Amino acid sequence: MNAGSRKPAEPKTSGRCPTCAKPTAPEHRPFCSRRCAEIDLGRWLKGAYAVPGESGNIDDATIDDELD
Repeated sequence: MNAGSRKPAEPKTSGRCPTCAKPTAPEHRPFCSRRCAEIDLGRWLKGAYAVPGESGNIDDATIDDELD
């Protein structure tokens, strides 16, 4: 078989959408649709995926002390 006559590999569609668990679509990976991608973006923007940690309230004196 000649290498020039081979068909290009089809994009993988394996995996599941993290929003609705339907199979992913190559044009919206890792999601199944634009709608699910936008739902996920909205969750990020609202802070639903926030990483727990210490309060972000640090005064200038604390920052100066840490830099020294």
